[in-house]
Amino acid sequence: MIAPVDMGTKIRILVVDDEPTSREVLRLGLERQGCETLTAHDAASAIALLSEQQFHAVVTDKNMPGTVHATEGGLDVIKFAKESNPACAVVMVTDFSTVESAIEAMRLGAFDYLAKPVRSEEIKAKLERILAYQQTLNPANTISSHNALRAKFLKILEDQKGVDQCLSAATKTALLQLAQDSIDSFIHERRSWENIILEQREALGQISAWAEQMQETTPQGAAEEDLLNKIITESNRRL
Repeated sequence: MIAPVDMGTKIRILVVDDEPTSREVLRLGLERQGCETLTAHDAASAIALLSEQQFHAVVTDKNMPGTVHATEGGLDVIKFAKESNPACAVVMVTDFSTVESAIEAMRLGAFDYLAKPVRSEEIKAKLERILAYQQTLNPANTISSHNALRAKFLKILEDQKGVDQCLSAATKTALLQLAQDSIDSFIHERRSWENIILEQREALGQISAWAEQMQETTPQGAAEEDLLNKIITESNRRL
């Protein structure tokens, strides 16, 4: 499993697209953002790379030659990426900038989506969002939690067919963004608690180390010896 990345770490991204120009535009845009990129021209070559190497994210077109889906190879890439490395975030590239295409990509398992033509500022925003999820103690669990929460929201929309048909595209977009922002806020709070836990763990480790140093210079049978043993035992138990 990939370890969480920090903002100083170069994020590794696999770009998958059967159209050479689109693939090169994506690659250049990502490298301008400081990413390390590899490219694949279809689902089969992408799956081969995913089976050999670890990536923080995959940016894949949907409509291209596939292994199971003949013309929608992006679905094969998503499925394999999720199974081989659940911590990997998949961004689906869609042909139309509509809320329906965004929802479709997310239902298929994409963490996020990009609409063609892809703009550099959009790439930057997606990367920042991916990094926020990758910087948790367990990225795979965090991304799975995100997808599960979003799936519940999408199911509510799907179940309310009459209401869904009455909603304008702008309203759907706003609702989807609200759901995304709410989930992101929840994950941000989780990261804050994780940081507190890590700080406490580091402090306990330091206390234990200091107690062990003091123990080495404390005469056997001294009153302080029992207290130092308790400090070391309790610190190590909680680490």
